[in-house]
Amino acid sequence: MSVTDTAIIGAGPYGSSLAAHLRAAGMAHQILGEPMGAWRNYMPPGMLLRSEAFASSLHAPRSGFTVEDYCRQKGIPYQPMGMAFPLETFVDYGLWFQGSLVGDIQAVDVLNLRRVGGQFQLALSDGRSLIARKVVIALGLKGYAQTPPALQGLPQRYASHSEQHGDLTWARGKDIVIVGGGQSALGLSALLHELGARVRVLMREAEIVWHERPEAGRSILSKIRHPDAGLGRGWRSLFLSECPHLFHMLDQARRRLVMDKSYGASGAWWLHDRVVDKVEIWSRTEVRSASIDNDRVVLRVMSDNEEALVDADHVIAATGFKTDMRQHAFLSKDIVDAISVHGGLPELTSNYETRIGGLYVIGPASAHSFGPVMRFVYGTKHAAPSVARHIAGSLKAGARESRWSPGDSPMSEQTSE
Repeated sequence: MSVTDTAIIGAGPYGSSLAAHLRAAGMAHQILGEPMGAWRNYMPPGMLLRSEAFASSLHAPRSGFTVEDYCRQKGIPYQPMGMAFPLETFVDYGLWFQGSLVGDIQAVDVLNLRRVGGQFQLALSDGRSLIARKVVIALGLKGYAQTPPALQGLPQRYASHSEQHGDLTWARGKDIVIVGGGQSALGLSALLHELGARVRVLMREAEIVWHERPEAGRSILSKIRHPDAGLGRGWRSLFLSECPHLFHMLDQARRRLVMDKSYGASGAWWLHDRVVDKVEIWSRTEVRSASIDNDRVVLRVMSDNEEALVDADHVIAATGFKTDMRQHAFLSKDIVDAISVHGGLPELTSNYETRIGGLYVIGPASAHSFGPVMRFVYGTKHAAPSVARHIAGSLKAGARESRWSPGDSPMSEQTSE
């Protein structure tokens, strides 16, 4: 059994940024998970990032490790805004960041996390166990998929959620229906159409909300009136991008209202010409039921108050995600019961700590406490240094007074070396 000060569950942007800060602070830790795993395995090749390039950097403890720095080193043309930023480039950037600042990453899954006294015990997929004083859950949206009731229960051969799709070549030449009207639905529709699939999008919204292409050389007055921010343009976006701790100070009802009203279904500017007049789109549509007939999935839908039947080889629900910590099978029941409030949402302190001391949550699952910026890579600039400081401070203040028991038999662990 090995021991460490901090175990980080998740080796994506948030886990990697935190690990880089802990390593720079000389804090012993281990980071667990496949490096950039969700980005490599569950996002389709050819996808472009929704965020602008300047807002897509992992957060480093020192300068020289932004997307701009990576592009300069690799000879890739860079623009802070208005740049088509491919998934593959972002993944390579993330791996470069990890190789430079994070060091050893253990590509294992956590099978079980439970409390043992005042510490945490993690059972790992390689058969080992790990004891940690602190644990940080730094996972993305995987596991939080939200599927319309009408599509639930259909065999996976005929229906799936957008989170399940990396490679899309299986869809070439097939009839595909996508349910949803946001970035995920529109991005998938473009990629599938370009692969040779026959695509139809069913959206409940009256029309697609398209983001405007960023303007180069805006006047100072224009920038004052509508400042550029990590989450978009405008003072509201600037507040949500840069002030997550002020968002945290709002009462729960107001935070929920902001979350419900912010950044709804929309499409990036670079998708417009790849979708409009190329993909069939039905608006004001609701899927009422689904069945299988003659090896096809048949949807009964209401569109503009008229009922219609739509059939396809496969239907993809691009209907978003809903944070629910109860969906993490690796969490013991006592941990789930303690941290899951308000329908599975974790209530976090200003230091991203749950109701269980020493257990933190960062990334998309922290968004209802710190705002929508935590759903984007840009949020790493707030979460990583904040949690690293809190962990370092609490360990130096308290953990140094106690030692591991002789029976723990520590094995090698990641340090700042």
